[in-house]
Amino acid sequence: MEDRAAIQQAAYDYIEGWYYGDAARMARALHDRLVKRRITPEGEVWQVDKDWMVAATGDGRGKIEHPEQGRKDVTILYLGERMASVKVISKVFVDHLHLIKEAGAWRIVNVLWDYVENDAA
Repeated sequence: MEDRAAIQQAAYDYIEGWYYGDAARMARALHDRLVKRRITPEGEVWQVDKDWMVAATGDGRGKIEHPEQGRKDVTILYLGERMASVKVISKVFVDHLHLIKEAGAWRIVNVLWDYVENDAA
């Protein structure tokens, strides 16, 4: 699979996995050393890892009633030989994903996220 398509697939596995509650898709998208963070308005740093994301996905924390209709705007911001940066705007979140290429596969290794603001698009 071409790099651009593989990166987009990882981003879709991430957001669609969340919408459908598909832990296998989420696991496929994430690097084993994933770190996902949010800075709250109060200045707190929330952080989760791959195990948490896969378990939360499997528990249905992100499931929506009509996942096929859920917002999933994916924009590749940068694509290099071994790293990429992607912006995903979903139903209620904006995620900035950093992906790395290892053994020919693109996986999400870092995520910085927040709730969608009106001007997030």
